[in-house]
Order: sequence, then structure tokens, then C-alpha cells
Amino acid sequence: MIRQFTKTASLALLLFATAAAGMAQTNPNRLLVKTATGQKGYLVERVEDLSFAKVEGEVKASVEVLNIGEGELTVNVQRSEACQAFRLALFPKNIVEAYDGNPEHLINKVEAEGTELLYQDFPEGKLSGIELEPSTSYSVVTVGYDQYEIPCGISRADFRTSNPDIVGNPMVNTSITDVGNYGFTVNCKPNADVAGYAVVTGEKGLCQMYCTAFGFANFGDLVKAWGLTVEPAADFSHTWNDMGPDMDYEVFVQAWDANGNFIDCDTIPVHTLAKGGEGAAVVDIQLGEYKLQDWWGEMLPSQFITFTPNDQTGAYRYTVCYAQDHGELQGYDGHEEETLAELCSEPPMAGMAYWFNYEPLTTDFQIDPNSECVAIAVGKNGKNEWGEPTIVRFTTPAKAASAPAFAPSASVVRPSCGVRSLPNRVSPSSVVKDNGGMVRRGMKPHRITLR
Repeated sequence: MIRQFTKTASLALLLFATAAAGMAQTNPNRLLVKTATGQKGYLVERVEDLSFAKVEGEVKASVEVLNIGEGELTVNVQRSEACQAFRLALFPKNIVEAYDGNPEHLINKVEAEGTELLYQDFPEGKLSGIELEPSTSYSVVTVGYDQYEIPCGISRADFRTSNPDIVGNPMVNTSITDVGNYGFTVNCKPNADVAGYAVVTGEKGLCQMYCTAFGFANFGDLVKAWGLTVEPAADFSHTWNDMGPDMDYEVFVQAWDANGNFIDCDTIPVHTLAKGGEGAAVVDIQLGEYKLQDWWGEMLPSQFITFTPNDQTGAYRYTVCYAQDHGELQGYDGHEEETLAELCSEPPMAGMAYWFNYEPLTTDFQIDPNSECVAIAVGKNGKNEWGEPTIVRFTTPAKAASAPAFAPSASVVRPSCGVRSLPNRVSPSSVVKDNGGMVRRGMKPHRITLR
């Protein structure tokens, strides 16, 4: 059933809907359609009509994997009665699972990387133009289209490629030593059947998340692409010293045989030593010099501040903000509880650089003269108990001294250590080690075909 409106009626409906949504305008001349993946707009003068239709029945193309061959996949695709056409795509399973709960985004990916619209069933369709990695899980995904070529139902069939024949019995004996507050050492001893191996580390769960986010077909590909590679195989030790205290990390060791085939990836959990004690965590704040500094070629006034945690502090956070609202920056006054709640919080996800500080820090903040500001620091002790915040109010001088304290290098970044922080500079660090360019294996970059 289709309900169709004339252009005049359609525009009247548009005006009514706009007013009802609390968006009253004078002579609106754009039609905006919003979906889960974005917004599309039209000039009202070019809209001929607005139509509403009802399609009975399910619109989908069921898919089944019949056979996994060399560079070819045999599938059975059957459309439902209301399904006029479909698109088909092949992805690593972990990529598809990342779209759970976001069907519109998965449909966009299928439309961008899958087949053209196909208007027939394929009882024994041959899917070619593919390259599958061994020991890897994949998903065949179809999107069904109705008579209006609207994407509707999604179907999926998962399969896993077979394990390759491994030459010999390759194995890497791995141990972790010298675990401290900020790092640890990995020691690897491969046997004679190991042709090469790679080692990478990261916060617990972080590398797995990156595997999906960066489109790797399997986890071994990520370890080899991002890890410290030892080929030909030999004994190897490496120390990481830029970790955080009292944190869970994982060390991954991926080895391969003489034919380049991966064995199972080894995972070694590591927990760094905690800092701090059981007493109250206190962070001292001391104002330093107010000087002109080179901020990427421009001399700007900077307030130096030193933050010093006591021996009971395991980690701390700080921020410096204007006392009152300042342009787009929300001030501290009137938002005290909100500001402190944001400071006394844990990272929302793994791999959040600069969330915590652990050692005394002197840094500078770019602040204009005669500005009333508030510096705040709060720490937590070795039992994860937050202490009382240290709050220092200050007003910058009328003029900054001309002698620069230092000039930042090109690698210096200015992360915001609080939601309303003024800009300051901190040296960047990396948790996951990269040995060079990323290599993505498992899928060819061109469209696949079904015949």
C-alpha cells in the first residue's frame, strides 16, 4: 500500500512537522532527512512529492557457506518473497562483530565494499576475487533490498578457514622479569623450528580493540605488523619503561614456521607494581615564573606551575582553568562539584594517555595577563582512595617576562588534562610499540564477484 501526497500537500506536511518539532522558521526551504548514519538534505523547490509505502513480509537474502576452496567460496543465497535484490560482502568476522547494534553502518560498509545489486538466487554461487588467510574466521554478509531499492534485512554466515600444516614444532619460551612501577622486561627463547616471531605489548584489551579498529583479519597479523620483529629467530630481550603503575598489561608473542604460517599466539599477562601508601594522598601546587614562551613560532605568556605528589600518592590528576566563564571555556566558580568529579575519575577506556600523572611535574600553561585562574590537583593513594583536592587561586601578572624558559620541539603536544583546562605541554609517550608500516592481510582491496 502506498500513500502519495501532492507537492502542495507534501510541503504543508513538512511545514506542520517542522512547527510541531519546535523548529518554527520563516518559509523553510530545505527538507532534511536524518538517519542513524547521518543527514541528507533537499531543496524544497525540487521535491516533487513525499510518499509513504508499506511492504509486506521480510526482506532478506539468506546465505549459507557450502564450500571453502582455493581463492573461491561456494555459497547458497536465497531471497525472501519480498526481497527483490541483494548485495553480498565478505569481511573478517571480528570486523562484522564490531557493527553489532549498528546495522545502518554495516549496510553502508556492504554497499561500499560488496557486490553490485544482484536480482536472482544463487543455489551454488561462486564467490571469487577473494584471498583468505588460514586459521581465520570470516563472515559472508548480505543485505536485502525491496522493490524501492531500500536496504532492509541483514543475513550472515560465519566460517573459519582450516589450519595450515606447520613445519616442525615451533615454540617460543617467554618469561617476564624486572617488573617495576613503570615497566618490565620480556625475554624470548625460540626453538630451532621457529623461523621468526614478533612481540608487542599494550594495556589489557587494548590490542584486541585495535585489531578490529584497524581492520586486521586475525590477531597474529597485528602482532607481526606492529610488534618488535625477530627474523631470523634468535634469543631476544626488551624492556618497556613507559608504562603506568598498578596496571594490567598483556605481552603477545606471535611465531611462525619456515613457510610463514602462524602458530597460536602466546599471551602473557603482566601487572606493574603499585605506587603510594595507605595514607592520604596530597598533591602540592607551586606557582612558578610567568614568561613569554615559544608556542609554535608565536611568543605567548605562560604560567609555570609545579605539581608534587606526596609519598602516599599512587596517581594524580590536575587542571588549570579560569575562575569565571571565559568565552567557550567554562569557569571553575559555580561548577566546583562537576570539576572535582571529572578529576576524581578513572579512564573511560584503555589506552587513555595523560589521564594520570605519577611523578612531580613542572609544566607551563598559556594564560593571558591579568587572568584570574584556579589550579587544582587531586591524587589517590595505593588503595585507590582519592584524597582531598589542593586548590590554588591566582591571578597572572600584568606583563610576562621576556626571557623564554624553553622552546618546545616539534614532537611536543598539548593535551588537556581536564575538560576545561587551559593549554599546557606534556611530552607524549606510546604504550603499543610499532616496528614500521602496517600490513593488512586477509582481504583484497577490490570488489568481489558472485556468479
